[in-house]
Amino acid sequence: MGGFLRGTLYCALWYGSIVAGFLFIACPLLPLLLFSPPRFRKCGELLFSCWELYSTALLDVFGVKIYVSGDHISPHESAVLVMNHRTRVDWNFLWAAMYQACMPNVACHKLKFVLKDPIRHIPGPGWIMQMNGFLYITRRWEEDQGRLSRTLDYLITLDSRSQLLIFPEGTDLTKSSKERSDKYAVQQSLQRYDYTLHPKTTGFTYLVQHLQHASYLDAVYDLTIGYPDYIPQSELDLIKGKFPGEVHFHIKRISSADIPMHDSTLRRWLENRWSDKEGILKQFYERKAFSAEIWPTPKMLPLRAAFGFWSILTGLAALLLIVSPIFQLWTLIHAVFFIGLSIFSTGFSQIEMGWYWRWKSFTFRAKRS
Repeated sequence: MGGFLRGTLYCALWYGSIVAGFLFIACPLLPLLLFSPPRFRKCGELLFSCWELYSTALLDVFGVKIYVSGDHISPHESAVLVMNHRTRVDWNFLWAAMYQACMPNVACHKLKFVLKDPIRHIPGPGWIMQMNGFLYITRRWEEDQGRLSRTLDYLITLDSRSQLLIFPEGTDLTKSSKERSDKYAVQQSLQRYDYTLHPKTTGFTYLVQHLQHASYLDAVYDLTIGYPDYIPQSELDLIKGKFPGEVHFHIKRISSADIPMHDSTLRRWLENRWSDKEGILKQFYERKAFSAEIWPTPKMLPLRAAFGFWSILTGLAALLLIVSPIFQLWTLIHAVFFIGLSIFSTGFSQIEMGWYWRWKSFTFRAKRS
């Protein structure tokens, strides 16, 4: 029971902080989009980065230690990040790793995930990620290519040097996904993997080549995640209070000058990275560490400030949802709005990008006149 209460509290604070940020900060920012989409984008990214501090602080409070080794990540680079997808909750620990990995280690990176389309429908987290410009894919390449192209062009136009994370394996490592990966390996006369799945190369190749052609790719970062003790396979494990004691990350930066540009060569390059990753993970689970040179503990003051601020905001949101009819109406209006966007459009980010080009045209004509 103790574990269940602990896990429930963690998930309630995590989820509640997202809802509170959405209602108190993100929704009031919506009118800014009408007057200045670039400022709206910057404010939204700053909000999300500040919230990531709270997610990092929660892990520390609940006893999860994050260890990072390898290369630092520059938050000012336009980069593609690739990572093995060991469990469904890898991303929850990645935000804490980014806090340590980015130099300087403050809320200044612009990490965006490439995610499965159904995630955007989740009330609260899905809506916030839509507003933050996360990239959603449907596994129908004709549609996905158009979505990725519009989003990348928008980021390039805004000169928003973001870090785009993609899980090339496409799904987390489970018994069934490993069986499919092994079957593919047999068909293609490839090595069978024990710690990773064979990567899908289409999405990664498109992201990299699109940025290369625009001269907007600074680096590719290869991230490897490992769990030396307990591996939480899904969100249900977290709800039950089954947290890993440690989560380790190893980061390798590859300069854009060393990234192939030809399609087939780039695909083979990613496959070779995954073969190397399999070997790295094999050694990790033997030694329980990627490297003896683990980075020092990050600054705790920003995490403590974030923990206090977001906890208070979460408690206030819960209180107002109970006692305030006005706040209840505010919540209902925005929930209906985003549910409608999820059902009748491809998401808020597509609306934002469509409005940006009209706004830019209006602004240009106003300046000329």
